Amino acid sequence: MKKVTHAVFLLMAASIVMSSTSGALAGENRLASTAEKIKGEQMTPEINKLVEKGVKKAASFIPYLKDYPVTEVVLKDTPYLLVNNYKSKENNAEFVALVLDKNTGDLLEFGKHELNSQKSRTLYPIDKSKEAAVSFMKKWYGEDMAGYQLDGDGVAKVFDGQTNRIQFVRMVNGVPFTDDIVQIQVDHEGQITGKSLGKPIEKISFANLDQILSKEKAEKQLSTYMKLRYFLDQDGKIYKLLYVPAFSGKLDAVSGKDSVNMPYHSKVNVKPKGASQPVAKSREEAQAYLTQRTGYDFSKGNVFFEDVTGEKPVIIDDFWKTDKWEGRTNYSWRTEDGWIGSMLIEPKTGSIVYDRVVDTSVSKASAKKLTQEQALQLAMNELAENVPADTGELLLLEPGEYHESTNQYSFHFVKQEQGIPVEDWRTRIFISGSNGKVMGIDLNEKVDGMMSDPKKAISQEEAAAALLKKYPLQLQYILQEEGKASLVYTLPSLFDAKIDALTGEFYTYESTE
Repeated sequence: MKKVTHAVFLLMAASIVMSSTSGALAGENRLASTAEKIKGEQMTPEINKLVEKGVKKAASFIPYLKDYPVTEVVLKDTPYLLVNNYKSKENNAEFVALVLDKNTGDLLEFGKHELNSQKSRTLYPIDKSKEAAVSFMKKWYGEDMAGYQLDGDGVAKVFDGQTNRIQFVRMVNGVPFTDDIVQIQVDHEGQITGKSLGKPIEKISFANLDQILSKEKAEKQLSTYMKLRYFLDQDGKIYKLLYVPAFSGKLDAVSGKDSVNMPYHSKVNVKPKGASQPVAKSREEAQAYLTQRTGYDFSKGNVFFEDVTGEKPVIIDDFWKTDKWEGRTNYSWRTEDGWIGSMLIEPKTGSIVYDRVVDTSVSKASAKKLTQEQALQLAMNELAENVPADTGELLLLEPGEYHESTNQYSFHFVKQEQGIPVEDWRTRIFISGSNGKVMGIDLNEKVDGMMSDPKKAISQEEAAAALLKKYPLQLQYILQEEGKASLVYTLPSLFDAKIDALTGEFYTYESTE
């Protein structure tokens, strides 16, 4: 019988895309049959009692649990018990999952999973969904809902088209604690089909409100983070001069400084070595180049090569020019498990403008050994080998994001014009977290275009005022270290927080495609 791991359940319940496993009132006989299903895993009388307690509690919240009489307990080395309840021994595709505290048997979260109906269903009205969710939260936590309240409009941003997800945030001292979110799933009949796990806050200390900056002072501090950037407009001919908030999005509410102590948007100096750009004039040369750089052995396993010139590369994280691959030789490599490599080559010169290798077998087997600082230095060394002699000062947009799925760091470097970074003139470098090898590089390609005169720009304060008019700062508690919640002022959005430096209006890039 298929078992659903707790980790998978939590992932599904957190976004509430699921409904989970587990069934009706559990008697001792059913629990005995459960023990047989565990197949060698130790089912003790103590666990029996905990499961009994949890299922009984669940039945008081989940009326349809009685329709799922077959119970399975999944024992894992976690603080939780996962109890799956199925409609029958033969049907393990539809189930209700309960997550119980392994020490107390308390019901922590649940979700219902059913096969997608062939019928088209009309979603339950959102206002009624909110009413049902609030009523359920009061039943679960008590009339005060343990301090939870609807998060904004209460509608979770993740949506699967099958159910409404109503979102609650915990309030502490009148301030939202955004690390403690609960989602309630409401189906097309108004039935509660899932609840995600909240956060126990008893052992968390929360910063006092008496020493924080006023909102006015925090807004003034925000203006110091408004920085000029050039962005190539959708016509591909004009660089718009924009103000962007160059920080993590969270200001420490006491100091007004960026709460994330990392070198966001820091300037770096690179001394180009004047080396010629690497070339590959055949598939064999391209493959040998990747092997030499990344250490990937293309002879192991069954590696398939494809010339996909004219098509978008398969392994690609960011292309700042959507047509970068057009007119380039485009090579790809893959195994039966998936794509492992891509390369773009300028056909006239053989110059390599992009390459990337993702060795998933290595990423799964190798632990991260390099620190962020070590990986950054290696990326800087790679820059020196590839950038033109007149490159000058660069901007490091982020301190280096580590991607666990690939065991690689990625770094964005941006060139500047008149001391102002040009967002489209980017070079991205990928460094292996285990051996420091360069696993990929996406070289900057400068595009000529008219640039606005920075002398005509509005002030930082005016730009901040325009930004705050649409996105006022919000005071929140966040966990920045275990057991301690700090106060920060946050912007609700950084994604489109761009102000035209000449007009003071919000700027939105609209593709012509």
